[in-house]
Amino acid sequence: MTSQVKPSAKSAAPITTPLHLLQTLTKTLHEHLGEACGQAEADAEKALDKLQRQLDKLDSKRRDAASKLKSKEAEERGEKALNKSRSKLAELDTAIDELKQAQKAAQAYLRQLRNDVRQTLRLAKGFERIEQQAAQAIEKRDNPPPARPRRKPAARRKPASKAADNSKQPADSNQANG
Repeated sequence: MTSQVKPSAKSAAPITTPLHLLQTLTKTLHEHLGEACGQAEADAEKALDKLQRQLDKLDSKRRDAASKLKSKEAEERGEKALNKSRSKLAELDTAIDELKQAQKAAQAYLRQLRNDVRQTLRLAKGFERIEQQAAQAIEKRDNPPPARPRRKPAARRKPASKAADNSKQPADSNQANG
């Protein structure tokens, strides 16, 4: 007699089936999508914060330039120095306006991005359902429900009332003839 060694469940590598693949893909896709959405929001917020810091810095420079211009006007310096200060102040105003426009655009982008992320994650819940259905299918396949005992069909019998009716009919027809 030859003995066959059955591999134990612990030592056997799990077999990848299309159901396992579907479960893994949907889980991974959902995780990566959530991470990517979060990263995109974080990047947009960082960009907006950077714009705000630049705007604050330019505002500070503008205040300094405006105070220097006032002090030069008070000292009655030459027209050349005043024009230089005025042009610097005008450049700072232009830069501030440009940054404010960029900041508005970044805020609009961030609002749209947040709406898109919310909608994307709502739609991605379908991946969770697919993953759960694949897991249930694997579980059902690996652990099938116990088989129900088959019932034997009952022998066909004629109901007692019909049998009695059939026996009375010929007797009644004989009486009618006689």
